[in-house]
Amino acid sequence: MAIFVFYIATIILISQNPGGDAQAIDDALTAKSSNDRLDVLLQITAVDPLKGTAQARVLPWPNSEAIGYKFKSGWLPKKDVLLHVDSVIGASNGGSNLYEFKKDVPVGGFDLQVDEQPGEGNRSQISWYPLDVYAFEIPVSASYTDKNGDTQNLPILPLDYTKNIDTFDVRMAHGYWADPIKLVTLGDKKSIDSAIGEFNQGLSSSVFTADRSNSTKLLVVIILLLMITAMASVSIMAYMVANAHRPPTLSSLIWSAALTYSLISLRGLMPGAPPIGIFIDKVVYFPSLVVTLTCSLWILVIWTKRDDFES
Repeated sequence: MAIFVFYIATIILISQNPGGDAQAIDDALTAKSSNDRLDVLLQITAVDPLKGTAQARVLPWPNSEAIGYKFKSGWLPKKDVLLHVDSVIGASNGGSNLYEFKKDVPVGGFDLQVDEQPGEGNRSQISWYPLDVYAFEIPVSASYTDKNGDTQNLPILPLDYTKNIDTFDVRMAHGYWADPIKLVTLGDKKSIDSAIGEFNQGLSSSVFTADRSNSTKLLVVIILLLMITAMASVSIMAYMVANAHRPPTLSSLIWSAALTYSLISLRGLMPGAPPIGIFIDKVVYFPSLVVTLTCSLWILVIWTKRDDFES
């Protein structure tokens, strides 16, 4: 019963929504934003910890018919709109970071690759797995061409529509164009007003934080416990055999060897396929592998040297 209660409590804990105040902040920004604006829906579709990059999808979504009309998966601009999305690899014609949307031409969104935010801490390295954390900034600026052919700022509002991605929880925060390190918070009304001021000028900076999901962390803990259990089991068995408390049978030799090889399979179950040599490998996996291998060879030597077992 205690194990069942602990399991249920763990499942409830890891199922909590990590979004926090994100929705409330978006609601506050939406309420204060210009009605004649272009919503910019941003989505992180994949994270590559080894390269320090993320794949992102950007979908312009007009909030007003003065800007354009919405389709099911795209939109029809009513003005010549220009978006500049700062990224490592762009997806516009020529691979640049400027995206032109011509008047009365139906279009959709686009994919691009963004780099890790500068100045990240040590936990932005894969060696911290599964406690690694990555941050990606997506600055967006927008403008349009008016009837006189002049370029005007286009009010925008960046919004997150990221779905679940493999092993990661992703959260979006609103930063500032001039200082993305400072974020908009629900309790700071001045920060909301400052962000609205930039949005109305067609400027925005969105910061996405990606850390390992609770389910991933739980599975890693379970795998590490299995490794430690295997190491302890073989160590105890080798000690008992060496001190003549248990017979060096062929079954014990096979069992110890099987546990040794099972560690390799357990390592392959790590979600997200982290590379060999991360911190938990040095602390748990490598020692477990060495100890179980040594104990297995120890039992083998005892088994080959004894013709008969005498207690």
